[in-house]
Amino acid sequence: MLKKYSITKGNSKLKTYFIYHIARLSISLFRVLPRAFCIWLLDILAVCAYYLDFRHRHIARVNLQIAFPELSSSERGRIARKSFQNTARNLLEISRLPTLTPQNISSLVEYDNRQGLNNFRSAQEKGKGILYLTGHFSAWELLPTAHALYGHPLSFVTRPLDNDKLEQYLIKIRESKGNRVISKKKSARYILEDLKARNTVGILMDQNTSLQEGIFADFFGIPAATSLSVALFSLRTEAPVLPGYLTPMHKGRYTIKFLAPLEPIRSGDMSRDLEINTRLFNEIFEKIIREQPESWLWGHKRWKNQPSGYPQDIYNLSPKQLEEFLNQKKRK
Repeated sequence: MLKKYSITKGNSKLKTYFIYHIARLSISLFRVLPRAFCIWLLDILAVCAYYLDFRHRHIARVNLQIAFPELSSSERGRIARKSFQNTARNLLEISRLPTLTPQNISSLVEYDNRQGLNNFRSAQEKGKGILYLTGHFSAWELLPTAHALYGHPLSFVTRPLDNDKLEQYLIKIRESKGNRVISKKKSARYILEDLKARNTVGILMDQNTSLQEGIFADFFGIPAATSLSVALFSLRTEAPVLPGYLTPMHKGRYTIKFLAPLEPIRSGDMSRDLEINTRLFNEIFEKIIREQPESWLWGHKRWKNQPSGYPQDIYNLSPKQLEEFLNQKKRK
């Protein structure tokens, strides 16, 4: 048993070593190769991954059937392929973060003329700090760096990678322009400190969470385990919630959009307020995704956890069973 454990542990270290160095090599290459070539190459590799990675392709197709049952199977497949390509392009954007400066950022990212800095300023004027409500849309790795290079650094919460060396390397890149990365494992104290100091904090809350950290809130008409974090921090600190995201790449450029800032809804019942605000945030995410479905991360099990009375493993249903379940939901 000891020998077997030693071999397994050694293989794990070797795997960690190779992943770290392959990732560093990839980032270094994408930093120096022509941008147009990198986009072309990543798009091809992403399509290959789509066809070879059965697991995540299946997850994406189930998610898209839940969200867009009215679309044809071929159209949902097209959105899924584009989503894989969008995810791959994040590797290009994170590799080039160190090369971005206040002088050149406008050639890649600009604020939306109607829903941009005006809404950010409106939230800032409240003097309570800002909670950015965002998710895995478009080039989510680029968004906080671009905002910081325009003079608005922030803290943002991330889930640490299992590979510690790679995690530290990425933190160094993500913080290279003045932002601060907060580990999700110990985030509450740092978030509260930032907001009390009238600073700004970004939280990605568009993924499945545990029931210890969230509630079931409808998302595309199906209950999804959703984090209470943004609602909780906003209610405790009175910080406005500012939904923000990048639009998909168009002619090689992105646009930052900030929707109108939201004041937390208060009824005097904390449990009810947490639920009402969290449901509202899911509605906002759904609207953004409907506007740009190709740019969301569909390969994640967003509906993994389900309440009692619902299929406990939606991703294990056959296409026919899933269709019957969705039709049953519609009839209610």
